[in-house]
Amino acid sequence: GGGMTQELLREYEAVRTQAGLIDYSAWGFVAVRGSDRTGFLQNLLTNDIKALQPGTGCQACLLSPTAKLLADLLVLAEPDAHWLLVHRSRRQSVLDTLERYHIMEDVQLEDWTTRLGLLWLLGPESLAIASEVCAQPITQASAYAHERLAIEGAPLWAIHHGLGRAPGLMVAIDAEQAAWLWQKLLEQGRQHGLVPIGWETLNVLRLEAGVPWYGVDMDETTLLSETGLEEHAASFTKGCYVGQEVLARLQTYGSLSRKLMGLVCDGQKPPQTGDSICHQDEPIGQITSAVYSPALKRPIALGYVKRPWYEAGRAVTITHGANAISATLVKIPQ
Repeated sequence: GGGMTQELLREYEAVRTQAGLIDYSAWGFVAVRGSDRTGFLQNLLTNDIKALQPGTGCQACLLSPTAKLLADLLVLAEPDAHWLLVHRSRRQSVLDTLERYHIMEDVQLEDWTTRLGLLWLLGPESLAIASEVCAQPITQASAYAHERLAIEGAPLWAIHHGLGRAPGLMVAIDAEQAAWLWQKLLEQGRQHGLVPIGWETLNVLRLEAGVPWYGVDMDETTLLSETGLEEHAASFTKGCYVGQEVLARLQTYGSLSRKLMGLVCDGQKPPQTGDSICHQDEPIGQITSAVYSPALKRPIALGYVKRPWYEAGRAVTITHGANAISATLVKIPQ
């Protein structure tokens, strides 16, 4: 078939049927402590932080006052802190923004990014492998539920986080011990078919799951509503937060000038980032990411499409120089 090397296909199949392990240290941790932290974050982040019980978590975004996307985050609640998982490229921006809004509240920010390593087990065997390594059962839990565990006396933090249909577990550990844990998981996981996977494979899986990546499919010029992330990462009932008025206005009037859409393409060769999306020879948008999808046996892509063309089912053409690929717009799977 299509544009996938044997190596890539092997990693992909492992995650679909057994398990894959990726070093996820591209993500960093910020701990937010202090007695006013919940209210402070509630006023800044898009999701309902007050509703989080210790041991639970959620997706959230940090917006500018004009509802532009400064970062997408995972928020994990513990009894004495809220932890923000943020892509390393956005870490400084998040810290600076929180500091700027921090005036008199009892809030302390701690950057743990270089102190913690993060590994991600993905696939149906993930929990079985982690249970064996930790010598205690880790059972299916809701997304972003998390618990503190230990392996041979070394403290670790397990976070339930899958991708699309693949269940998964993120494991954070002292940075000095991350390489040791990597080996341990691979040894223990061998009988479960665990293989190390790379970013290329993760990219295929995240596109099949419809997950946009910061710095690739969105940046600080993107309105949250253009990405579709607000379906999971924003609360429309919690009241005021930074950027909320603009979001509410867009919700009410539905006047987005462009929207991130999925595309399912004909043929075998994926389009490229920056390729034009056209409707009857008129450019109506641009591709941000594309891969060959083994699940659909054809290329898939994400791209921004201008109003009024962003509707599912519309036939479009993706042009790259003189070449054209036929495609259909689809809603991004949520």
